[in-house]
Amino acid sequence: MKEGDFDPADALERLRHEEVEGLFDFLDHTQFWIKDTAGRYLRVNRAFQLNYSLARASEVIGLTDFDLSPAYLAEQFARDDARVLRGERILGRLELVGRFDRVTGWFRTSKIPVRDREGAIAGTAGITRRLPGVEAAGFPVPELAPALAAMQGDPAANWTNAELAKRVGLSVSAFERKFRRHLQTTPMRFLKRLRLTSAAAALVQTDRSIADIGLAEGFSDQAHFTREFRKGFGLTPRVWRQREADSVAAGGDHDFG
Repeated sequence: MKEGDFDPADALERLRHEEVEGLFDFLDHTQFWIKDTAGRYLRVNRAFQLNYSLARASEVIGLTDFDLSPAYLAEQFARDDARVLRGERILGRLELVGRFDRVTGWFRTSKIPVRDREGAIAGTAGITRRLPGVEAAGFPVPELAPALAAMQGDPAANWTNAELAKRVGLSVSAFERKFRRHLQTTPMRFLKRLRLTSAAAALVQTDRSIADIGLAEGFSDQAHFTREFRKGFGLTPRVWRQREADSVAAGGDHDFG
């Protein structure tokens, strides 16, 4: 190549792809990931991290969908990945996707093969975004759906077990037993996790004050919010927000540990 000639492939090769991938962290409601040929996660964005209520994006590295989702969802994801690894593209697929609490919703997903420098398929990459206004019968236990929907619709509300039990037509004790049996936690702990996950997203997606976010998510004051956030995510809301800002500015992985 003559001096002064421009080779775009060579120019792209010199760029740090990690910094480019960091742009996906600014897509607040769109999950992004890269997997290897075995279906192990290599990179996820902030929306993916928050969907599974992870304190660190690095916690998902090396895991597969079978570690994160119920088998009936993971098996479908794996079948799609197998198609993509054969060179197909899956564009605009409507599918159910779960969250940290195993509640599912309808998403629109696209997946493409990722090739190595020699041109061989070496993994998959994908994005998915929840369909607005589309409700899915995706609650893990249908008979608990009214209570789960109420908590998810307004997690900041001052819910009680008695109010939630009334919504599903059970006594308080029966409701608590069924909830614990199927979700492996109590209703109030589940509600707290909903609040904390929503607050974690607000801390990195908005510039609202920590006190305002805490109050909006149902915590009595900033001290209460900070104490519960530290228990849930291992650090204070202020450190969570600052480390995320520093990570995005540096173009690195959002590892909050």
